[in-house]
Amino acid sequence: MLLIPVLMLLCARPVFAQTNKVTLKLQKQSPALLKSYKFFVQEVEDKRKSPGAGIGRVISGGQEASLSFASSIEKEMLTHWSFTAPKNNQTYLPLYITVKDFRINEKKAGPNKVTGEITLDVSFRWYRNMQPVELTSYQTSANYTRPENDPYYEKIAEQILNQTLVHFTNWMNTNAGKTPSLARNLVLVFKEIRNRNDRDTVFYDSARPLIWADFRGQSSKPGSRYAAAVFTSFAYEGKSYPKGDDLVVEIGLKIFMVKSMSWGRPESRNAGTLRHEQLHFDVTRIVVERFKKNLIKAELTIDDFDSEIQYQFLETYREMNREQEAYDGETGHGLNASAQAAWDRKITSEISGIYSGTQ
Repeated sequence: MLLIPVLMLLCARPVFAQTNKVTLKLQKQSPALLKSYKFFVQEVEDKRKSPGAGIGRVISGGQEASLSFASSIEKEMLTHWSFTAPKNNQTYLPLYITVKDFRINEKKAGPNKVTGEITLDVSFRWYRNMQPVELTSYQTSANYTRPENDPYYEKIAEQILNQTLVHFTNWMNTNAGKTPSLARNLVLVFKEIRNRNDRDTVFYDSARPLIWADFRGQSSKPGSRYAAAVFTSFAYEGKSYPKGDDLVVEIGLKIFMVKSMSWGRPESRNAGTLRHEQLHFDVTRIVVERFKKNLIKAELTIDDFDSEIQYQFLETYREMNREQEAYDGETGHGLNASAQAAWDRKITSEISGIYSGTQ
């Protein structure tokens, strides 16, 4: 009998190891976790080195498994935090949370023993007038040990996420009325500064007109043909401070004449000449009132109020010089009686309006 060998060909099929996957499910916490808060979570942004749903590796069924959310980290955390701190009538601050790091990593440490580490790094901001305002940040981590059959990482993940909002609530309560970053409105306050102890300066006071004793400068200016001259000017001191939900910008105004730079010839020290110089001082006071009104109209913003104040100050200072030159020019430095009388009526009316509140 002829035996014919039969060749059996076995086709090798590749065997792929299956990677275990575990989904982290966050439980809804009672809103009572936060008794009082003034924010709501508007948006969560994933800025981790490897954005996506994956958040680490855990031990499941005795094997290592990848851990991830069912959907994106932005959606899962926004849902969780929005339930923990729901929007209500008292929550006025739209909070944006950036997640820089969120990881859970475990390893087997022995029979029925798993060790793990969880890490969280977030920052908080909000938008004021469409400009981002950085608030604070929060970093935390925790190490834990658990039995294999107890998915403790779910509980600790919830605790850390909840503690994130507790931390921000405490920070906001501590810094309310203390930091400009939480201010929602700008309040402009003006104050006139009068330093009574300054011996070389007369600060403007409608109840205290200039007298010839205030003119202590050299009266015989070389080449000068004028009877008198008064040096008047204005300056401001600014400071800001939080108050409640507002940022108060306080502007202290100094309207003054300098005695050592003002002078009058002995033979010209009469009521008419003194009145002409007084009106120069009044013009400075009137221009300062315009400075205040210009600042109010400028609608200063919390993010950049200082540069606008400086700009308006310089513009008003130039306006003051133009006004003083126009006054001297039209009145011939007080020698044109009819023009002087017209300016007197005009300036007196404006000063009266300032202090009667009709301007």
